[in-house]
Amino acid sequence: MNNFESGKDLLLTAKRIMERDLQEAWKGNDDNMVVRRAQEVVELALKGALKILGVEYPKIHDVGKIFEEMVKKKIGEFDEEVMKRVVRISARLAEDRGPSFYGEKIFKREEAGEAYSDAKFVFDNVVKILKISI
Repeated sequence: MNNFESGKDLLLTAKRIMERDLQEAWKGNDDNMVVRRAQEVVELALKGALKILGVEYPKIHDVGKIFEEMVKKKIGEFDEEVMKRVVRISARLAEDRGPSFYGEKIFKREEAGEAYSDAKFVFDNVVKILKISI
């Protein structure tokens, strides 16, 4: 499997999590799991994009800054406000990842809603920046 195929596979996994697991957690009012699944969507979307760009990413949960650097280097043109938001979302959700999963923090419905919409925002914009359809 080449980088494009491998990256696209990660993006498809992110999409499945978003459309199935994240949505089910939301409908079930499992707000901590919504935050956890949102983080997974963001991480997989960004890592899929990095793979497509031919970049080996580090085995960390927040690759937002690396994504920004590589898009600048390899694509060039992008909406800076969108990119700033993508980087902020990635960092925040990576920070919330453990506490959401292990119950170290109980997330409120509003926080879960923000995580849900942020995951969709990142996924949609990654696909747009790459100019591919998933």
